[in-house]
Amino acid sequence: MSGIASIVKGREDGRPQAGSRNTVPNQEIWFKDGDQAFITSIATGDPDDKFLDQVQMYTFRNGNRFVNLLKDDDVDTSIVPPDTRPSNKFAFWAYVHEIIHTTKRQDDWEQIEGPSGKKLFKETVDDYKIIALTFGRNDYLFNQLIDVYNDWGSLNKGVIRIKRTGSGMYDTSYTIAATARTAEVPEEVTELVPVKEYFKERYSAVWTPAASNSSATADEKEVRVEDSDDDLF
Repeated sequence: MSGIASIVKGREDGRPQAGSRNTVPNQEIWFKDGDQAFITSIATGDPDDKFLDQVQMYTFRNGNRFVNLLKDDDVDTSIVPPDTRPSNKFAFWAYVHEIIHTTKRQDDWEQIEGPSGKKLFKETVDDYKIIALTFGRNDYLFNQLIDVYNDWGSLNKGVIRIKRTGSGMYDTSYTIAATARTAEVPEEVTELVPVKEYFKERYSAVWTPAASNSSATADEKEVRVEDSDDDLF
């Protein structure tokens, strides 16, 4: 069972939910300081919602790089150092309309002016992506998602803004808020796999050089390090 109610129950009960390379293309959004993403959730948050789930991820150094590995009964985690604690995340599918950045890192990003006159850069995404975030201290961030669910009765009733502030492990925070914006979303979502399935396929093994080949792309080899939920304020 998944959805808002199931995740809340798991948090209250204190029960975590539970050499090759990644073969599943990266579908996640990685936020940097100041980024604002405007999304329409594909997940509803209702019971048995396969597009919203809780995952646990180990992040640790393996050789000269950091890697992510899913904590799951079907995943071999023997490589994980004994003192490594998994981070708890909630993840959901969303249709990402655009991301507003404070610095220009791609030539095709459009320069726009923010409400205060500040120069910003708009990245038009218009694609289905995974949003994976840590719960935050005292579940503050997930509680913001619950507020949207309670206000709308479902997570997919409008456009949500997600913003990151801060760039380090100890000064980073996120906000999730409903907006009054409207945007079109393609109706066909049958090709999206359940959240748990996506993470199991992408993070069930650690990429190693021995498993690489000439067809491996940089995206397939990329590993990202995110903040732990205890470090978000």
